[in-house]
Amino acid sequence: MSEEPQARATGLSGNRVIVALYLVVLAVTALMGAIIGSIGLRDLEAVTFLGLVTFQPTPLGLAAFGVTTIGTFLGTLLLLVVVVSRRYV
Repeated sequence: MSEEPQARATGLSGNRVIVALYLVVLAVTALMGAIIGSIGLRDLEAVTFLGLVTFQPTPLGLAAFGVTTIGTFLGTLLLLVVVVSRRYV
């Protein structure tokens, strides 16, 4: 309990840290997708996200695919954690 006022005084609440980590993971994902796309491997094929959107194997396409995929699934898991923690804690 004594940590809560100190965390609020410094501006580092749990929600802000989680959102910051989420954004860092998305940025790293975009960077890695762009690097893989810029290498220009010959055998890369277009990838599809949930059968809805097709991304071409370009730096922008693979970066967008990575951000969309990781963002959706990690965001869904984080949302479930928030819902469960508010309901049961």
